[in-house]
Amino acid sequence: MNKIIQFTAGTALGILSVFLLNGCGKENGDGYALRVGYQQGGSSTLPMIALEEKFYDKTGVKTDFVLFTNSSDGLNALNAGKLDVGVSFGTGGPLTFISKGSKFVVIGGNLSGGHPILVKPEIADQIKSIEDFRGKTVATPRVFTSDVVFRGALSKAGIDPQKDLEIIEFKRPVDVLEAVKSGKADIGVGATNIIGQTRQAGLAIPLWSNDLWPNHPCCRIVATEDAVKNHRPELVRFLKAELLAEKKFAEDPESGVRADINQQKFSEKLARDLVLEPHIQLSVDPNRKGVEEMWKHMTDINYAEGEIDFDKVIDTSLYLEALRELSKESPDPFWDKLEERFKEQNQ
Repeated sequence: MNKIIQFTAGTALGILSVFLLNGCGKENGDGYALRVGYQQGGSSTLPMIALEEKFYDKTGVKTDFVLFTNSSDGLNALNAGKLDVGVSFGTGGPLTFISKGSKFVVIGGNLSGGHPILVKPEIADQIKSIEDFRGKTVATPRVFTSDVVFRGALSKAGIDPQKDLEIIEFKRPVDVLEAVKSGKADIGVGATNIIGQTRQAGLAIPLWSNDLWPNHPCCRIVATEDAVKNHRPELVRFLKAELLAEKKFAEDPESGVRADINQQKFSEKLARDLVLEPHIQLSVDPNRKGVEEMWKHMTDINYAEGEIDFDKVIDTSLYLEALRELSKESPDPFWDKLEERFKEQNQ
């Protein structure tokens, strides 16, 4: 059975107890169930569509989805072997873990762009580009992809983060929101999972991460090396379900609204704010070129250090196998379009 475990984990130990109680990731009469970590938000819309439309059942893969409140806890659980896959833990975070020795493999994606820049309404018309960050106090969620995009934009603009503005770091995007709301920060670098909360709080979104770095990757689908080695068929079927979700969304955007209402328990307004926001670009493609560019970005601005062998940590073959199986099973111009996109972004 494909299911969501309604549990918010703060530690790998806590999540382990849940897996032991529920028998997650164990072989049973129905086969192996992939243990999938996720966060609530637009970055999880494609897997939620796959659940809502029963695409995982259609492709023959069992899943146990486990909810996390932040990417750090999810990545720690993945690193501890308590998850097989993480679907919405960013790009910068997984790359940082990989550079420090974590055995992760990027096998696909869920989202590009879509992270909001938050301000109070009264200064929204003053924030039109990264240049307008000068002299401001900026709250940002450390190690989130949006944080990497923000700092990279500062570097490209020649803005010194030590002299030209004040940066306050937080662990969670919701803390960034509260800092802006309370006046502790002038500008907040947000994430997709707080778009609805931002608007509910009466804050404005004058810029998006896409404005700072067009088409930047976010929320890669990251698996453990063990899962890639021992559960490749399940991962391919998982990606097939996600691709079916991408096709469904392209043909019927309302399917994403329905999925987030039913699976993520969002209000209709929140679901629409997330799913129908044009800056959020849903895509299962691994986008190897974008991931490599982000790592170069991170090292160039001294955000991270070390070497990464991308031939080992990005495996695009699972995605391509899933895509070509679908194309063979049910030929459609949509799959041809995705194959062209794959060539542009990965070869």
